[in-house]
Amino acid sequence: MASKDVGKIGENRIARYLKDEGWIILEKNFRFHKKEVDIIARKHDLIIFVEVKTRKNTQFGRGSEAIDTQKRNNIIHVARHYIEKNNLNNFNVRFDVASIDGESFSYIENAFQV
Repeated sequence: MASKDVGKIGENRIARYLKDEGWIILEKNFRFHKKEVDIIARKHDLIIFVEVKTRKNTQFGRGSEAIDTQKRNNIIHVARHYIEKNNLNNFNVRFDVASIDGESFSYIENAFQV
């Protein structure tokens, strides 16, 4: 299976998890200037921007370890645009990371901040 397909499966799994937790999925794969956020969701007055990293196994490390400073900056850049574009300045914002590694996954709330 191509890594792109593995990634989509992971994103769909996390979207289902978030829905089960009461989140409303606003966007999947939202792009701005060639940068992307995997999932944007809302619950009450909180908007979350979620980066999903999916790996078939942990042979080369966990997915969450692949989120470096450049990736965080890209997500923040897209988030700022999304908030401004949709007039969401009155919402609280959080950046989460979901890491699917083989059969297990971890979900890190507030994984990084602006």
